[in-house]
Amino acid sequence: MRAMFTGVLLLAALAAAGAPALAGSGKALGVDPAAEAQRASGVQRLVVGADVFIGDRVVTGPSGQVQILFDDSTELVVGPGSALLIEDYLLRQDGSAGRLALTALAGTFRFVTGSAPKDRYTIKTPTATIGVRGTAFDLFVTEQWSFALVHEGAIIGCNPQDDCVVTEARCDVGQFSAADAILVGPANRLSSADRARLRQLFIYAASQRPLLARFRIAAAETCLRPPPPPVGTSLSEPGESAPLPQTPGPDTGPP
Repeated sequence: MRAMFTGVLLLAALAAAGAPALAGSGKALGVDPAAEAQRASGVQRLVVGADVFIGDRVVTGPSGQVQILFDDSTELVVGPGSALLIEDYLLRQDGSAGRLALTALAGTFRFVTGSAPKDRYTIKTPTATIGVRGTAFDLFVTEQWSFALVHEGAIIGCNPQDDCVVTEARCDVGQFSAADAILVGPANRLSSADRARLRQLFIYAASQRPLLARFRIAAAETCLRPPPPPVGTSLSEPGESAPLPQTPGPDTGPP
């Protein structure tokens, strides 16, 4: 898997080297150290106002975080202990239409689409390729598993075997491995133990306080809370869904 990541990074770097110098594809509006952009020309420590470019590998430390706004108003958060590669961008300097292609290598992320046509967004992980449909969602990635929590719109996720699921209801969770593509269902209908696990994975659904106002999603936290009981019933746990399959612990360090 690590060799595949290296190959992707090399191809992106060669493509960038063969093209005219580009203006920044996006800008870091919020940065918590340590965070850096690894590129062909070297490593740049990211600060507020720094540009990010096609071919950049954005890496954060255990307490790092980067909130990036792209030129088409796409919003991306790279959470602590995470790594993400920007492979392509929608608006190229020569005016040609590209696509926003990202590879989430490991860690925790938030993604909100901007004004571009939705079929121009592609997000890859080690275990899934995700297409979006006017979407806001959180993502957690390891080499073995990818989890997505949808807040708005819908995503279609396919694992390497081309098993696909559509996650289209608010608070729905999709889970992807090399062998499975699973629609887990609404997070707020899961057991209290599963919701506790999801709060460790989807840290921005658990709390949006680390984020700037424009990167917050209305009522995102309610996805990880149980729904209120119907009038006239007890306060016992709502109907329990099947537990999440066992997964590795939330080791979000970059590969």
